[in-house]
Amino acid sequence: MVKSFIISATKANQLFWLGRYQERVYMTLHLLRKCYDRMIDGSPDDYAHFWHKLDTSGSYTNNDEFTLGMLYDQENPCSVLSAINRAMDNGILLREDICSETLSYIEMSIALMKKCSEAGEQNITQLQPITDWSLAFWGSAEQRIMNPRALLIMNIGRDIEYVDMLLRYDYPYKRISIAYRKLRKLLSDLPAMVDENIASQLDTMILKDTFDLSNEEYKQKLIKYINQMVRV
Repeated sequence: MVKSFIISATKANQLFWLGRYQERVYMTLHLLRKCYDRMIDGSPDDYAHFWHKLDTSGSYTNNDEFTLGMLYDQENPCSVLSAINRAMDNGILLREDICSETLSYIEMSIALMKKCSEAGEQNITQLQPITDWSLAFWGSAEQRIMNPRALLIMNIGRDIEYVDMLLRYDYPYKRISIAYRKLRKLLSDLPAMVDENIASQLDTMILKDTFDLSNEEYKQKLIKYINQMVRV
């Protein structure tokens, strides 16, 4: 039973990053699947832009290295396994808040990643259960987290990560605008977390008339502000 809805700054930070890392797992697998399809069916030019955006370290030299590295390389902070491990680090500290049933979906994901890594599995479809478990994680969180503020902070972390990823991978204005407005609605319930100066600048930048991700300076400013608009 939750005795108080008050959340410490440390716990708020853990909840926020748990939400972010869980969304990062889901979105990275989604983008890797799109990249993988192009690697199989097309020429290198068809997937090069996915490669360069996913592999920020630029350390992989061929398709096999890229696929295995982006899935299992624990030294690469962009890999799926790195994101799952960081979600687990926060989840363990929050077990009493999110409940063991919710945490179990992260545990199952890590177990499957370890099994596939040991087998050198490159077929991303073998990791489809992790996508399903990522969705189940949020369903369990909605059902079992008794502190509405805790759930809200996790959801804010998830949506910050989602908007960040949409921007990085040049999704269309309509998709980004809807995601951003949803994020702003969540943040309206926790105004103390918002840097209103940054948020107001984002409000003026994410408009149809000014939106232009082909402008690299504009795009990088958007990504920077999205990651600075919440104080945790």
